Amino acid sequence: MLLTDGSPNSTEDLRAYESSILTVANTEGIELDKKLNLALAEVSEDILDVLLDHTRSNDPQTTIRRTIGVSDVVVTPPLKRWHAVHTLELIYRDAYHNQLNERYQAQFNEYHEASKDAREDTLRFGIGLTLLPLPQAGTPTFSFVAGPLPATTYYAQVSWIAPGGKEGAPSAETTYEAPAGSLPVVTAVNPPAAATGFNVYMGLAPGSETLQTPTPAAIGSSFILPATGLIAGAPAGNGQAPDVYIIGGRTLRRG
Repeated sequence: MLLTDGSPNSTEDLRAYESSILTVANTEGIELDKKLNLALAEVSEDILDVLLDHTRSNDPQTTIRRTIGVSDVVVTPPLKRWHAVHTLELIYRDAYHNQLNERYQAQFNEYHEASKDAREDTLRFGIGLTLLPLPQAGTPTFSFVAGPLPATTYYAQVSWIAPGGKEGAPSAETTYEAPAGSLPVVTAVNPPAAATGFNVYMGLAPGSETLQTPTPAAIGSSFILPATGLIAGAPAGNGQAPDVYIIGGRTLRRG
């Protein structure tokens, strides 16, 4: 996924680092989604600072960097971890300031250091960039045509495709109720300029979606599920891989 697709981590991801984080947030009245978004904004600003000021000789988009911002930055595993531990740093900072509790202070200090380390790991590994960014697809539209299939609940996702087979992150999982005697029709909407088509993934249970379009559907067209039903295609991926990595950057400026 791209950094601009949304939060790289969910509240469930945070629990992998801190099992009690939901309890802490509930006790202290901290909204986790807001902290995830705040951490994303701060990490994005820091990455843009690196790309603007310290890597001009290596950045393939240096001439338009101020215009495109971080829209071509790929969420690599080190970057995902940086975002997670920085979110936890912000949460425990607020929890400590709310109660001046030494236990919260210790957690804040721990994640403050972990955030700095994760940032340095990300810059040492490299900021991943894609040369043809495809944003995460939005929720597709769903309709029906007459057909032989029974009433069925479908789970579906779509993703944008660009020349060379590049594929963006799939849309959020969406549930559709198809009536008896119909075939579901899936349409991807609001294509980005770089997209030349879209893939459709469908399944009969949450998280079971597999590829139903061996050849991407063209922009402006719709995918109609064949009368033979779903096929067992490949599972959806997580978006684009980096084409280049930018290594370097100044020491972390936060505290």
